[in-house]
Amino acid sequence: MNHTTYVPILKWKMGEYQALSRLTEAVKDRTVPLLEIPPVGFDFETQQQKKSHDDHLQDFGKRLYSKWQGRQCFIDVKHLPCDVRMDKGQHYVDFIFERALGEGCQPIPVVDLKMDKACLSALKKVQRAGVSGACLRLQSADFDHDDLLEEVERRLSAVGVGVAETDLIFDFESTPAAIPRGAYVRLVKSHLDMFPDYNRFRSFTLAATSYPASIATLKAPFELVPRSEWSGYKALLDTLEKHRLPAFGDYTVAHPDLVELDMRLIKPFAKLRYTTAFDWHIAKGKSVRKEGFEQYREMCAELLEQTYCDKPSFSQADQYISDCAAGDVATGNLSTWVWVSTNRHISKLVADLSKLHGLSKPRG
Repeated sequence: MNHTTYVPILKWKMGEYQALSRLTEAVKDRTVPLLEIPPVGFDFETQQQKKSHDDHLQDFGKRLYSKWQGRQCFIDVKHLPCDVRMDKGQHYVDFIFERALGEGCQPIPVVDLKMDKACLSALKKVQRAGVSGACLRLQSADFDHDDLLEEVERRLSAVGVGVAETDLIFDFESTPAAIPRGAYVRLVKSHLDMFPDYNRFRSFTLAATSYPASIATLKAPFELVPRSEWSGYKALLDTLEKHRLPAFGDYTVAHPDLVELDMRLIKPFAKLRYTTAFDWHIAKGKSVRKEGFEQYREMCAELLEQTYCDKPSFSQADQYISDCAAGDVATGNLSTWVWVSTNRHISKLVADLSKLHGLSKPRG
């Protein structure tokens, strides 16, 4: 993994892992996803969790292999409560990585500065089981630590890995869509100055997103929302001629916040998100409960008329959009349009990174 690799940060949900599985082999080879395992989920009607943690995590290893095979990926358990234990008393970290390794996956555990001692000890145990190093994920709030470098060293020592075995990610999470490129560059450089050891890590990635927390204020039929983290990253590269170049990461077509919604109360509307060279094309439809999913055909047809829309051969997502507009495939459901939007985004980013770094265009 190096600066030409793309690191999408994804929730491990159906739409997202279907998007990964439907990438071309060439795009997969240039992608190392960071997968956040979601919490069990809450049943608002019964006021209880939808299922046990054993049921929630039971098939993680099998599903990971079926969707991503033996490729590397980062696994983050930040959304699971620290005190979770499986029914037989096993720490959930042991359970997750034991199953993934047993299936032939290459999971790399994510370490952060909020993990408790039991979780760190479990991560050290999985190192001995065959996991290859770790990923240190630092967020902006972490840089308020007076002894940040010492704390990082303590964390890595607790996990049993050295700097050379650790992939480093600076995750700026959400940034304003209108942030000037110069401001973004200064923000990143201020963090680099506070962390001079970043060159010693196995890899180094900058991640952020300007995807809005809500698209309720966007006007129909569609609007273009600038991807300021991408323009800021490209501007940053021009200032790092004599320094290590970071890889690029983002949250694809989602906001970082994890929100539990009561589906009995909300009225989801149709939305089609399409990543362009500089923006997101975000199309808004009407309530899918009232108007159904057939409205996606018109939304897709309108997208195909835009100059920035690629040919169907560009990705499976582009093919699906073309086929949907023509009436050749079903309109699917909400998860369908998550995988379409995510698959398109990842395919576009890998292609653009290849162009940016002078690599040959990935071909399937």
